[in-house]
Amino acid sequence: MYTIEMDTLIRNLGSAGLNEKEARVYIALLQLGKASAYAISSRSGLKKPTTYVILDELIKKGLAMKIPRVKKQQYVAKPPEEFFANAEERLKQAKKALPELITMAESEKVKVQTLFYEGLNGIEEALYFHSKEMKGKEIVGFYAMAGDATKELMNIYHPWPKKMQEAGIKVKVITPEHDSTKEYVDMDKQLGFEVKTVPLAVYSSKVSLEAGDDFVRIILNKPMQALIIRSPELAQSVKQIFDMVYNNANAH
Repeated sequence: MYTIEMDTLIRNLGSAGLNEKEARVYIALLQLGKASAYAISSRSGLKKPTTYVILDELIKKGLAMKIPRVKKQQYVAKPPEEFFANAEERLKQAKKALPELITMAESEKVKVQTLFYEGLNGIEEALYFHSKEMKGKEIVGFYAMAGDATKELMNIYHPWPKKMQEAGIKVKVITPEHDSTKEYVDMDKQLGFEVKTVPLAVYSSKVSLEAGDDFVRIILNKPMQALIIRSPELAQSVKQIFDMVYNNANAH
């Protein structure tokens, strides 16, 4: 009969590497001392063919053994302290691989991830990329003129500044001095964003380039395409370039 205490014991053995059926057979063996597969099957609540399979698994794991030189095949469990000593030894051996596994994980982190977006839905997805993780942080950007953006695209851009403010994301911008961007410059300033406009003769880009904490975003209005590059190093470089330009740009 399986009680709450027995279920807890089975779960604990699971933490040491036994599945539920293996734990049930091992416990039955400990309770019976030595027994036939039929007796173990009855005590564990498992079917006899299944019990034979599990007994073979326990023997392979060094947790049970067949009693030699008996007419009717019987089994006995290895002592629990031996089982846990083996489990601790396996954990000790596994830990030896930890430094190499950590190195492998770190090497994966430095790999650059590139994401490509296209169309209105793609631009919108790229525009709000990583926004939850950017709360309390800052996005800096060289913004493009909006003259070649469609009305539908501008409708996607329009709520973005307010959404950033609501998310607690700071925005710092350099943008061309152009009629197509005036409304958005005024809106950004009202929302408390730092904005500098520069003469069109100096800066007339039709491509937006932004940097978050660990990504760079590039948006092209005309073909309606966007590119996200996940790389902390690249994001930091773009931010440094932005700061140099921003600090030396004459505000308009």
